[in-house]
Amino acid sequence: MSFLSKYLRGWQFRTTHPTLQPGSEVNVFLTEYDPGEEMGVAFVGDTRLHVKNARPEHVEKRVRVAVEEFDAEESVGHGEFVEVVGESSYVG
Repeated sequence: MSFLSKYLRGWQFRTTHPTLQPGSEVNVFLTEYDPGEEMGVAFVGDTRLHVKNARPEHVEKRVRVAVEEFDAEESVGHGEFVEVVGESSYVG
């Protein structure tokens, strides 16, 4: 095995369209709140996750979401807010 092969072993490229597994919980940064739908929105790369039971005050916070459904072709999922797990890293 060459030095380069040893060095690159295990490397892989990350996708901009990650998949989410229904039944799993993920921590995401809530970026938007849709008052018409009364739910939050998070992006994981180009994947969009709609979060029900999120409140406007959860925007710009890291939250845990229970994934309920996911469409891999459209890169869109739906889940339910579980809890706030972190604050924004933005310094005002």
